[in-house]
Amino acid sequence: MNSRKKKVAFGLSAPSLIAGCAVLVLLGIAGGIGIDLMMQPDPPAPPRGPATVNRAAPRPVIHLPAEEPSAPSLFYQAPQPAPTAPRAAEPAVEPVTKETTPKTPALMLENAVPSDVPSARPALAIVIDDMGLDRAHSLQMIALQGPLTVSLMTYAPDIAGLAKQASAAGHELMAHVPMEPRDRKENPGPQALTIAMDADAIRKALASGLDGWTGYVGINNHMGSRFTSDRMRMDIVMSELKARGLLWLDSKTTTDSVGTAAARAAGVPEVERDFFLDNTQTVAAIRSEMERAISTAKAKGSAIAIGHPHEATVVALKEMLSTLAARGIALVPVTEVLKRRQLKSAQAAQAQ
Repeated sequence: MNSRKKKVAFGLSAPSLIAGCAVLVLLGIAGGIGIDLMMQPDPPAPPRGPATVNRAAPRPVIHLPAEEPSAPSLFYQAPQPAPTAPRAAEPAVEPVTKETTPKTPALMLENAVPSDVPSARPALAIVIDDMGLDRAHSLQMIALQGPLTVSLMTYAPDIAGLAKQASAAGHELMAHVPMEPRDRKENPGPQALTIAMDADAIRKALASGLDGWTGYVGINNHMGSRFTSDRMRMDIVMSELKARGLLWLDSKTTTDSVGTAAARAAGVPEVERDFFLDNTQTVAAIRSEMERAISTAKAKGSAIAIGHPHEATVVALKEMLSTLAARGIALVPVTEVLKRRQLKSAQAAQAQ
């Protein structure tokens, strides 16, 4: 055997072959580690924010605020902003209840005839229109047992003197204001309100009829079937009544009257008559209408009847007024019927 070192295949010596194998092993191990590192999933991202949620801890219970109503109820009021400046104290507003009476204008109350009739007793108000033109029969009416409601024609002679006499006799006073009728043959009298008038003319005519005397609680229409059907002009009348603190009694000389609607829109106290007593001027016919009015008062709690200073009306009333108390009917001023009807309406609205 040759004394020189033996040659391995490919001409490499044994030591060189061993060293090469070692290098290959080391490279394989390093490559495996690199592959393992590349195949590992990315570590989870740390939670955002400073706090760390402890998922093992119980979840807190959240109490949501109560839901506000979708629409305001009768007792719900939205929060009001604080006033920026001190405000003067305002008077408390009393709610309408069964024990309280709706407020009415001070002037009307000042002139109203007091009435202490129990509310359970039927009430009948008798209004006598056209007072003051036929002076003799007007004085006979004033002499009757009252309280009647005496509606003095605004152009009657000595209207202030008649008003004092009627008031002294215990009757309630109203102003009977002439207004334009549909029938042009009818004459309502001087200073009548007509649909040809503008607002200034209407106010001037009203002032002419109302400013020369006092003591009345309101007005009602003399004739007026055409004028009371005109809403625009009735609104002007109601604005004057509102300013003066007076009531409106609709004589209902036409079914087309807008007086009640105009009064309510303006906030004017209003009532309507139920009967005319003397369209037929006989004692028998007037007695019959009085019986109808009495029956209505018993059925509905109140009634308003309008008559005039005619001879037959004086006779019939003189006979029948003295019998009302024994029949359970209270003869009352028109403001008592107004009070009852206001209260009834307020209670009905409150019950809804």
